[in-house]
Amino acid sequence: MLIFIVIAATLLMLVGAWGFVGIWRFARSGATPKNWKKLVFSTLGAGLLLGLISSLATFWMLFPYPNSMGPGWFAGLPYVAVYVDANDNYYHFSFTQVSVIANACFWFLLPFALLRVYGAIWRRQQLGAE
Repeated sequence: MLIFIVIAATLLMLVGAWGFVGIWRFARSGATPKNWKKLVFSTLGAGLLLGLISSLATFWMLFPYPNSMGPGWFAGLPYVAVYVDANDNYYHFSFTQVSVIANACFWFLLPFALLRVYGAIWRRQQLGAE
């Protein structure tokens, strides 16, 4: 289950990177919605805010993980940064900081993927109307 979350998050991060690169190409390649610049800067602001919040709030993004020693929690969403056992012992991994950075990148890029999808739908509607 955990590996599925990591794989899915990595694919979504790649889609986010596709969106980040794509919105700049979209603006140069032709017609855009009349509020496109506002959308791009709003998306940039939302991405920066989400990335910052996710990196600062890693330990508040807990999800339960049952095991034989009692319930435990993983911190960090979608990439696991820390494991907390039933006795509130924290287990940091060698890749904890990498996971925190990956979480920030994931949440930064996610709004760009959504904007890219919106731009593609808008352009398809414009081509269909002509």
